[in-house]
Amino acid sequence: MLKNNGEQGTFIIRVEQRQHSSWQGRVTWVEEGKTENFRSALELLKMIDGALDGRDIKEDAEEENQERAVWRTKNFED
Repeated sequence: MLKNNGEQGTFIIRVEQRQHSSWQGRVTWVEEGKTENFRSALELLKMIDGALDGRDIKEDAEEENQERAVWRTKNFED
């Protein structure tokens, strides 16, 4: 399977559990040898999209965390 890499990127996705109607697990970017955890299907897609656009997949996850923190704080203050 690993010999048939895609042109832009090959990702191995390990869904380890399902909570709150979403997936949690690990994603490995084969070409770069990087593995990161994800907490939702949306976060997974953002990581893959960012990796293919040349952004670091860990940086995208950290940005997602910051966006969630701001959203939660803003909505609880209203």
